Amino acid sequence: MARRTPAARTLASGTRVELLDLLQQGRARTTPELAALVGLHENTVREHLQRLVDEGYVVREPEVRSVRGRPRTIYRATSPTDVRSNPAAVARLERSIAQVALTKALLDGYGRDVGDVPDAARAVGRDLAGVGGPLRPEPPASPAGGDDSERQLAALEGHLLQLGFDPEFDDEERPRFHLWRCPFLELARERPEVVCNVHLGLATGVLEATGGPVRAHALLPFVEPEHCILELDRGSA
Repeated sequence: MARRTPAARTLASGTRVELLDLLQQGRARTTPELAALVGLHENTVREHLQRLVDEGYVVREPEVRSVRGRPRTIYRATSPTDVRSNPAAVARLERSIAQVALTKALLDGYGRDVGDVPDAARAVGRDLAGVGGPLRPEPPASPAGGDDSERQLAALEGHLLQLGFDPEFDDEERPRFHLWRCPFLELARERPEVVCNVHLGLATGVLEATGGPVRAHALLPFVEPEHCILELDRGSA
């Protein structure tokens, strides 16, 4: 049974991610400006923008003009001010920013000669969550009575939740996360050697940045149609 949300499907589109990234850079733009930047027809861009508006990632509003004339319609990224009174919207906004950073890294790997693709993809994911990376995790509080490994697992679970993977921890045979919802499903089906290894590198980066014995071991893609497993090793302190 599919468990992907409409928001996850919205951010699975490379074009919508590119449009959102342009708007998150801080400047409101018109449809013609965005169409020129992404190289698509205005009608196509307008449809993508409508999807982003419907999901709350983008605001459409009339331009504030200081001269006479009909104001143009402009688009800008939703800001914390827009959604401050709505905690669910704030969480969605934070998740979208993280997903845009990760998806851009995935798309940048397409069509490039990077040598060993899995190794290069894992390195990209690791850099995203490393020192200075856009997805570096906030240091989590240690769970009551917990150790470094529990702190690492809490950080990784929080990161997977933020990115929309709907993780479920399982420690019966070996520590692992079941990932029930991939926000990059279409890309993963086309290029699993890129997408899945970026995700594995991301997990590695989160665990290393948090500090402790747990290491990412492997990511098993599509054990079921929309179910992947991230295997971990507890190692030794």
